[in-house]
Amino acid sequence: MGGAASGGTSAGGSTGLSASFYIGADITDQETQSDTTRATLLTLMKSHGFNYIRLRTFVDPKAADGYDKTNGYDDITHTVAFGKQIKAAGMGLLVDFHYSDNWADPGKQCVPVAWQNYTTIADLATAVHDYTKDAITKLIAGGARPDMVQIGNETTPGMLLHRCDSGGQPTGNNPITGSTSNWANLGALLKAGVQGVKDVDPSILISFHIDRGGDKATDTKGAALQTSTNWLTNAIKYVTPDAFGESCYQKYQGDPNSAANTKATWTSTFGGLATKFPNIKFFAAEYGPLQREINDVVFGMANNQGIGTFNWEPTTQGDWNTGHDLLRRSGTTYTAQPDLALYDQMKIDYASRL
Repeated sequence: MGGAASGGTSAGGSTGLSASFYIGADITDQETQSDTTRATLLTLMKSHGFNYIRLRTFVDPKAADGYDKTNGYDDITHTVAFGKQIKAAGMGLLVDFHYSDNWADPGKQCVPVAWQNYTTIADLATAVHDYTKDAITKLIAGGARPDMVQIGNETTPGMLLHRCDSGGQPTGNNPITGSTSNWANLGALLKAGVQGVKDVDPSILISFHIDRGGDKATDTKGAALQTSTNWLTNAIKYVTPDAFGESCYQKYQGDPNSAANTKATWTSTFGGLATKFPNIKFFAAEYGPLQREINDVVFGMANNQGIGTFNWEPTTQGDWNTGHDLLRRSGTTYTAQPDLALYDQMKIDYASRL
């Protein structure tokens, strides 16, 4: 694959499903439940308008720095099993590759233990490519073909940056990294991940993801969408995604004290990006409360350039969604919470694109 022209399969075109707008959620945390319990959850979510699910996957959760050293949850085997259920339920599937044995986010991008002996960016890129290609092959063979993949998770500072301890926390930098301070390196890693997907199924959509949904169109110095624009401008010198996701939590990428201010910021972010990158689709890769606000922002983008949203772990209560979780589990049963009614209304209001 070459430069920008050799990127995504359908930027600006079809999203690969009958729906052109995704009401989605990341429910990877429910991977630990039985098949029957998960099936109940998927049926309930579909009845309230959800049509897409995101699942994260780690390289080796049982590694010394891994997420789950006992059971290996969130590895590709578990992702295939849950993904198969999601596809059988008639829902879209977004697989989120963290390229780490543990959580990858702006504060930590841990190099998988199995890749720590590599000393060149070419070696790391080969590891990214081969792992991605193998994972996509297993997903398809297992009946869990992704409709879209994320090449990295909240890769605002780059990918494969740190060596990490047993808790997945950084202890120092890897000798060779895909930091945004060296876009030739990061570009090589992104391109390798994309190629790993395309080698197996060129029709799978490609997305990137950073955590700057709070970027405004202009800041006080007049810099236009500085982090998001710079990141994407540099990325497409190497490979162009079909879609670009932003994290959009009110607490972290908004005004915790004002829904109106937060919505205005998100509107500014997505509107500014759409203007600068008219051939790329955009979505909210993660969000907490203000469910109607963020969905209206993305749904309302001109020319259907906004393709959807993914509520982060709506089946769990946490500081990202205090008082705004959607479903609570007790045993094998999920009970709808008040905010789920917002999705019943969105199912009606967005019907033309669902």
